[in-house]
Amino acid sequence: MKKIKNKEIKDYVNGLTDFQKEIVLAIREVVLNTDERMQEDIKWGSIAFFNKKNICGFRVAKAHITLLFMEGASLKNSDGLLKGDGVKARTYKIVNLNEINKKALKFLVSEALDLGL
Repeated sequence: MKKIKNKEIKDYVNGLTDFQKEIVLAIREVVLNTDERMQEDIKWGSIAFFNKKNICGFRVAKAHITLLFMEGASLKNSDGLLKGDGVKARTYKIVNLNEINKKALKFLVSEALDLGL
């Protein structure tokens, strides 16, 4: 598991319920291990991932976790992981740890980085 070095991120994760923490940490692991260019910080009150631009970030709810891709509309989304019809953003909603599609998520993150985000 990728060690959390940032105190704000540690505090954020420690404030989550067990259900939320399990999913957030699993997704965090996939996103950060996709490419060494990926960075993380607390933005908008939650963990956000970025390189040159903001790529994606968490929206935590009681019964699910959403990973919001800020420029998701510009991604191919060939696995249909992302939902929404906004001009830019798309979301990936997770209600169960076992439903995380690591392969598709890695592809989306890599594509976002390759687009210069």
